[in-house]
Amino acid sequence: MKERKWFSKADCLVLCLLGLFAAAFFLWRAGASPGTAAVVTVEGETVLTVDLAACEAQETYTLPNGVELLAEAHTIRVAFSDCPDGLCMQAGVLSKAGDTAVCVPNRTVVSVVGSDRPVHAVTY
Repeated sequence: MKERKWFSKADCLVLCLLGLFAAAFFLWRAGASPGTAAVVTVEGETVLTVDLAACEAQETYTLPNGVELLAEAHTIRVAFSDCPDGLCMQAGVLSKAGDTAVCVPNRTVVSVVGSDRPVHAVTY
């Protein structure tokens, strides 16, 4: 009876490629520029712009549709929404350019936008 190997050479190659892809994605995401502003749209119209670069103290914003946003320490998040699944609240803290939270039932989008300056290096 032939003994079965747990991993073939092809399996190891696939695992290594997946690991490299995950590491590259992490490094790419870690290099994302910090957000400078949050743009809030309701039904496609911009209703609020929050300057995250100047946001030091905790501020609460209530939108006309009842969605509450909490901005503090250069971040923003959906603090309350009456939607049934609450996915917009589960999006968590938005702080980097490109971060987005969407509340489909309330037709609300919170997007963080950043500066146009490219990131040349990231150090830790």
